[in-house]
Amino acid sequence: MNPIPYKVIRSDRKSIALVIDNKANLVVRAPHKIKDKEIAHFVDKKKHWIIEKQHQASFFREKYTPLLMESGESILYLGDVYALRSADVSEIKISSTNILIPKNYGKEDIVIWMKKEASNLLNERVAKYAGLMSTTYGSVKMSEAKARWGSCSAKNNLNFAWRLIMCPIAVIDYVVVHELSHVAYKNHSSSFWARVKTFSPHYKKQRDWLKVNRNLMEIV
Repeated sequence: MNPIPYKVIRSDRKSIALVIDNKANLVVRAPHKIKDKEIAHFVDKKKHWIIEKQHQASFFREKYTPLLMESGESILYLGDVYALRSADVSEIKISSTNILIPKNYGKEDIVIWMKKEASNLLNERVAKYAGLMSTTYGSVKMSEAKARWGSCSAKNNLNFAWRLIMCPIAVIDYVVVHELSHVAYKNHSSSFWARVKTFSPHYKKQRDWLKVNRNLMEIV
């Protein structure tokens, strides 16, 4: 297997992070002190994961044209790529790498299903992390936002973009922790980020994923 090409961006971070950009290229974020040889070894060790993620990104990178939500198209669901398949089913079901959709369903029906999945999952994750963080919140609602993943109001009501259902669970959890941390800190101070890190230790990696893959979620 040929070596995987990559670009290195060095900073004051403490560990190596691998990011697949929206053109399926590999970007390595690394500490200043890490030697090139160590980076190369790390990339080689993760090559199977890298190839899989590059393959996923390639499904969506072509112009980011809006999905019609038709059989044969591919969409992201919890960070993985699924093919939409028209089938003799009465409701939407996930089967292996396919999302089976009733033959009479259109885009609106699929989006309604995704919004319901998002609402159920986010309410569950908020309740879990609110307990872990000993935090009280108001309501939890889904939004149509494309540029803002979540928000926390002055009354501690939480809003989340339903498109988060397309993200890996670790990314969703980061957004949940981020907004719950705003219950105590209505800013992005060092104390706020310290609280985020306590409950989402790899939040920078999850934040990078959102930055790189934002376009993939805006096509729905």
